[in-house]
Amino acid sequence: MKNNSALLIIDMQNVYLPENEWACIKMPEAINYIEEKIKKFPMGQVFFSKHIASKNPKGQWELYNKKYDKINSNKYLNDYIPELKKYLTNDNLFIKSGFSALSNKDLLAALDKFDTIYLTGVISECCVLSTIFGLIDMGKKIIYCSNGIASQSDQKEKAVIKILENLSPLHIEFE
Repeated sequence: MKNNSALLIIDMQNVYLPENEWACIKMPEAINYIEEKIKKFPMGQVFFSKHIASKNPKGQWELYNKKYDKINSNKYLNDYIPELKKYLTNDNLFIKSGFSALSNKDLLAALDKFDTIYLTGVISECCVLSTIFGLIDMGKKIIYCSNGIASQSDQKEKAVIKILENLSPLHIEFE
């Protein structure tokens, strides 16, 4: 990988595994892809986000947190998937309570040092898409790693790709 590139892994938590309530299709494939991708980057260029509900939600987040309290309060569902936990450190894991990974100001600052961001994780139609627009606003080139991104359905993933194709190749490339 280029020296000025980073790998961002968004919210690969147990709740998105096939047997759980927010299951995403292609999770096993995404996990394998992400593990291989991590090996191609120096660890100082690999970043993880993890969604944890805010203890003091504002506005619509208060309703969201109430609706999904059963999930938000479940330690197992909120934990990172076992295959990727071994890569997590205090320096590369960033907690967020909004959809965009960039809602964590420390992650935003860490990614600001890089020109190109390789993007993986879940859910394509939610947290991944929200993060993409923030990265574009930062002036970043995004490599959308299709095999490392999971969605809740093929239809939703196709819709995301269709939207992003309009931003290619200037802002987004597909891998």
